[in-house]
Amino acid sequence: MERKKLASELTDFCLACGIFNTTYGVKEIKQRITEQFDDVVFVEGLINMIIVKAKKLEDIDTGKLVELLAELEKVRLELEYKTPVKTGEKC
Repeated sequence: MERKKLASELTDFCLACGIFNTTYGVKEIKQRITEQFDDVVFVEGLINMIIVKAKKLEDIDTGKLVELLAELEKVRLELEYKTPVKTGEKC
């Protein structure tokens, strides 16, 4: 998934579920996430924060949560290994 689209979907989902703080505007949150997608530490922190906060929620679309976390993990792996992640390939 393209990073700007991922930032948008992630923001919308996390705001709807109450994972992100709503004191900032939606546009600002999306912009900050998009700008920081090149920092592996930021992406790791984002993944961890979402997991921790989502565990406390009872009514959450786990399918969408898993999809977004998988996309974030792909971004993290691409940053860490400096190569695009290709799914379905064997070692």
